[in-house]
Amino acid sequence: MDKLNKFQREFLEALAIIQESCVQTALEQDNEQLKGKYYEITSEVIIRIMELIDGYYNQNIGKLKVTCEKSGESLKDTPYIELHDVVCNYLKGTD
Repeated sequence: MDKLNKFQREFLEALAIIQESCVQTALEQDNEQLKGKYYEITSEVIIRIMELIDGYYNQNIGKLKVTCEKSGESLKDTPYIELHDVVCNYLKGTD
């Protein structure tokens, strides 16, 4: 799509890189149960998306502000959290 701005393109390209990296990691791990692999793959994708929002994955994008339209609350603030750390408490497949 040609009408995307630079930020939108960089964000979507970073997601594509995350996807490719996670698939390649999964292909290297052929000795685990399929169910376990799926949990590991999906948790890795989610963690990397949280790293992208936290500002660690692509320095050109930086940190992203995610707010709830209904309440105006920030996803990362009050209290301040690092999403990529906290999300591990909620996912299966993270060691």
